[in-house]
Amino acid sequence: LIGFVFYVPDIYKKYNKEIAEFLGVGDKNDPQENRPDTDKKEITPVSAYYQIGGQNAFKFNELSISNVSLSPDKIFSLTITVDDSIDLDTAGYYVEFFKNKETFVGRRSLLGRVTKTKPFTLDISNMDVDSTTYYVLSHVSDSSIKDNYKPASDESGLTTFTCQLKDTSYDYDFYMRKLTKVSKKISYTNTDANLYAQELLKFQKLKKEYDEYRGVTSSIVDNSSSLIFLTEFDYGEVSNFNRIKDNHLYEKGTLDYVILFKMEAEGYVCK
Repeated sequence: LIGFVFYVPDIYKKYNKEIAEFLGVGDKNDPQENRPDTDKKEITPVSAYYQIGGQNAFKFNELSISNVSLSPDKIFSLTITVDDSIDLDTAGYYVEFFKNKETFVGRRSLLGRVTKTKPFTLDISNMDVDSTTYYVLSHVSDSSIKDNYKPASDESGLTTFTCQLKDTSYDYDFYMRKLTKVSKKISYTNTDANLYAQELLKFQKLKKEYDEYRGVTSSIVDNSSSLIFLTEFDYGEVSNFNRIKDNHLYEKGTLDYVILFKMEAEGYVCK
């Protein structure tokens, strides 16, 4: 074969790409071979630092940011504009806050679908921030999240943690650090009988809907003016619960530190 290539240059020139592939080498004479891929847009992982009380309009990747402000009760507001639309639930964008550009204070995730433009408000009342605090926008993929979580040692490989925000909590169960089950609890109390009855009816309808799904078990504990809605999502039968509109029901096998990172970025306290 080598002699054939050497003595028949015209044929080699005609079929150089096929022969090069057969020999396992690239064709350096083909401009297509070394042409950079200009179709792919580079994603910048982190923006420049901006002070909350300073510049409030800039562009980061496909997002145009404007109207940045901080209210006295520590509600961080901004407006996001895009050329067409973007689903931030899967895009992996966050706002991260720093003191003096050095000390990390906390982060909040940007979630929801943006069509052209949309205002956002992020509750950062539990963070030590003010108008002099710096912030950045960051793009974090699941694969780039660092494993900073050290679960309590368990010879069986079973671990769990609970994340709570106001009246809603999630218990995440893992085997060898991979998600196997989620238990969700919603608590509701109202002494107004009419309002309580309306809310109870909503949960009863939701329970009926959940009963149609494989791997889902739900129940309602009703005590006249207070209720608890309990739901268990077991990944033993299914790989995901995408039909249930809840971003906190991650794919089967999702690693514990990825879930911890995302839940805390939404303001949940996890332990």
